[in-house]
Amino acid sequence: MSRPEIARGARRHRDGEPVFSEQWHAQVIALVELLIADGKIEAEDWSQTLGAELDRRVTDTAMDTDAIYYSAFLSALEQILDRSRFALQAEVDRREQDWRHAYLNTPHGKPVALAD
Repeated sequence: MSRPEIARGARRHRDGEPVFSEQWHAQVIALVELLIADGKIEAEDWSQTLGAELDRRVTDTAMDTDAIYYSAFLSALEQILDRSRFALQAEVDRREQDWRHAYLNTPHGKPVALAD
């Protein structure tokens, strides 16, 4: 099987349903792959950080779900970006709050935009 065939096959489950239940799931995976390919983060650091985050979240009594996996994936990326100083966690948290505030204060049907 060629790489394009693998990529096309990975986008859907066998039953035809999308692999990703949320668009951001695909986006965060693509971002990590690009950062590794560009040498911005090390694959080994990524693997160890994600593994530790998954270990922290998944216990014998907790279910291994997509929600747990993707939240661990995002958390691992944020940890690496903070350590590498590409995006400090305090700045990420501030921007998240800015977007939340903008979203909650935008009338229905209007585009969400950050205030300057």
